[in-house]
Amino acid sequence: MAVVSSPISASGLNLFQRLTRRWEAVHPYNAAQILRISGRLEPSSAAGAWAEALWALGLGRVRVIEPSRFCHEALNGEMDRYPLTVLPAGTSLETHLTAELNRRFDDPDEPPFRPFLRQGEGESYFGVVYQHWVADSVAIRFVLQEWLARVFDPSAARGSTLRRSPGGYWRLFGRRGGWRLDEGLLSGFRTHMRHRRVRKVRTAGTADYPVRVTLHDAPLGTIDGLRDFARLQDCKLHDVLLAAVAEACGCYVPTQVRRNRPDLSVGSIVDLRPHAAEGLEDAFGLFLGFTHVVCRPEDLRDWPRLLRRVAAQNRVHKNSGLPQASMLWMLAAMAFGPLVPDAKLYSFYRKEMPMAGGLSNVNLNGTWAARYHPEPLRQYIRVSPTGPLVPLVFSATTLGSQLSVSVTCREALLTREAAGQMAEAFLDRLARSRIDNAARK
Repeated sequence: MAVVSSPISASGLNLFQRLTRRWEAVHPYNAAQILRISGRLEPSSAAGAWAEALWALGLGRVRVIEPSRFCHEALNGEMDRYPLTVLPAGTSLETHLTAELNRRFDDPDEPPFRPFLRQGEGESYFGVVYQHWVADSVAIRFVLQEWLARVFDPSAARGSTLRRSPGGYWRLFGRRGGWRLDEGLLSGFRTHMRHRRVRKVRTAGTADYPVRVTLHDAPLGTIDGLRDFARLQDCKLHDVLLAAVAEACGCYVPTQVRRNRPDLSVGSIVDLRPHAAEGLEDAFGLFLGFTHVVCRPEDLRDWPRLLRRVAAQNRVHKNSGLPQASMLWMLAAMAFGPLVPDAKLYSFYRKEMPMAGGLSNVNLNGTWAARYHPEPLRQYIRVSPTGPLVPLVFSATTLGSQLSVSVTCREALLTREAAGQMAEAFLDRLARSRIDNAARK
């Protein structure tokens, strides 16, 4: 499809993007999203819809205009250079995703998206591996929504390009976003002091960088029972998931336990779009922050106590605006960045904010994905990168009554068997916490 590219104005790199681009000099910061589709998709149909979706949304390759700006370039009849990858029959999704999260986007002309298709008799998997600094999970869902519409619902296809990032983090989430500097500084100081008592995770130098991806499904209906359990405990579903992550990390992640560092910290990736001073609902870009909770040894041994502690800290974070205030930590990291070589970044972050694991939690009910579920969209899977902050990440995605969980873990941290046991422990805690249908009746 030969088309003529139109110029697109440049956008500024925000704080999160600058940090992740520095990490990419050390190891790829790739993520993935996958749709499980009913029926057998033909490669020509999937590839054509992908090319049309990118063109309609005004996406293609990305050019970085040093030192702090970038722009998108729509591909001009070049899709054949970057074809859809059709996986051989029987290829393991886990194997493909593991390889792709460790493979660099080292061709400056290549778009930051690598689509792939795995065909099956009764269903197919269509997914995209992408450079995470370019787009967050919400932004990639715009692209997959457009792709799915062009395959299954042409009347719903979009006719206009996506809006680009309207500005940096301070403009979007600073004073105009309702955030106060004094409260942010106080939260930042508290974060620093809490992490003086947090266990450090064992590291293995450059051998610590490669990651492994595993995919897991909670039993159907688990998510509904967990919502009822959360209401009964006067907490949020996210609190339950994060507490289960903390418990699993406490049991399986090898940490350096010292007398003055007995606690364990886990983090949450936060979508900052709802906190912006202006609407970002249709903006393509990356708008992420993070929070953390710190758990004491006695918390990790007592599930009800652990859940109460996690929920209490998350309530404080929400009320104090800590998701936005996380940009203060990013500012500090940028300030010290020139003093730390890229190869030493991981050690620097693991010392200053030693988190044992992280959670990326997304509920797709109420979004466009729910309109196509369960037919033709049977399942939505997300895979997150570990990056320099956390050595492993649980990515939980809810669609309908289905909870899909992927785990991205540094290979040097846990053996395959230990990582599998950790995922099983996480799902088992959720299963034991849910209120089943019989109890609800």
